[in-house]
Amino acid sequence: MNLNYNNLLSALSLALDVQEYKNMGHARRVAYVSLRISEMLGFDEGKKKKVYYSALLHDIGKVDIYEDFYTEEWWKHADRGSKIVLKLPFGENFSEIIRYHHENYDGSGHFRLKGDEIPLGAQIVFISDQFDIRYTSLSHKEREYNIRENLKECVEINIGKMFNPLVSKALLELMKQEKFWLDYKFFDIKSILKRIEPKDTVSIGINDLEDIAEVFAQIIDNRSRFTYNHSKSISKLAYEIAKVIGCDEETSRKIKIAGLLHDLGKLAVPNSILDKPDKLTEEEFMVIKSHTYYTKEILKEIGGIDDIAEWAANHHEKLDGSGYPEGLKGDEIGEIDRHVAVCDMYQALTEDRPYRKGLEPKQAIDIIAKSVKDNKVSGESLEILKEVVL
Repeated sequence: MNLNYNNLLSALSLALDVQEYKNMGHARRVAYVSLRISEMLGFDEGKKKKVYYSALLHDIGKVDIYEDFYTEEWWKHADRGSKIVLKLPFGENFSEIIRYHHENYDGSGHFRLKGDEIPLGAQIVFISDQFDIRYTSLSHKEREYNIRENLKECVEINIGKMFNPLVSKALLELMKQEKFWLDYKFFDIKSILKRIEPKDTVSIGINDLEDIAEVFAQIIDNRSRFTYNHSKSISKLAYEIAKVIGCDEETSRKIKIAGLLHDLGKLAVPNSILDKPDKLTEEEFMVIKSHTYYTKEILKEIGGIDDIAEWAANHHEKLDGSGYPEGLKGDEIGEIDRHVAVCDMYQALTEDRPYRKGLEPKQAIDIIAKSVKDNKVSGESLEILKEVVL
């Protein structure tokens, strides 16, 4: 297995952006502006790569801990994000940029770094981040000409205060180019990025992919106290089932990774729904059902892991066609998909939820057996699960 690291981080940045449907494409637009500024400053490929990866993942710390999900202390997500990326392959190369990407040039930021004490990459990501936030906030209120003038004024009045003068000058020069604005607003920012992103990307194998999957599984599970370790537990069950059915080690690990990432799309679901103590309304359940769609779309964007994407995203499909998001039925649902589905059911039933305590293993198995009888899930998968958990 050889995956393109650029593609992987770009796809996972989309996972961060779908969080509660806020500012979709934000990370990619910040990456675009950051790369263009880096070009203006004459960065080599190595330096551009650090800025690019930092921009794509600059908000990775925003979704890690549910307690301060809505905090006004934005520096916390930068500090937390810098620690999270250290667990990623090559993360040590851009951890510092993420940590300081909200520092003000005049030293008035949380960490009190000033001027050149702030990594230049962090100052580039900061001004790019503020640019996109301001543009997005004005886009539904003002005409395009007024937005551009507003942004120009915002940069100019903050030179030497929030923003590095050299970085500000580079952005102001870019803002004179019509191409810059049209690229930035283009409906397919991913295609624009592909043309300018650093080309000396690295390939990663299954070990690195598993490390990345574990990081994102923890981010997903930490959003709710009721799903703590949910993804890791499912990945363990799925791996053990893979061994029981005779899969080779690489396939077994890919199934394990599918378990880690099966709920990736839940980043799009508000905590108010995830932690609701009562029965969900039909509208809330509609939102819940979107998570498998996002899981598949995000993972398929990576390229080269379509099998993992299917295994991860089809865990709510039912044999009788009553599942979601595609309403697959019968043989349309693959063997591994069926196994991951019973793992998910079992783990969900045995975990505490806002509305009930977790069930004992035998109780959970009995409930799954009823779903087998109703032609919802695979009886063969249930029998294999029983070998693993009983």
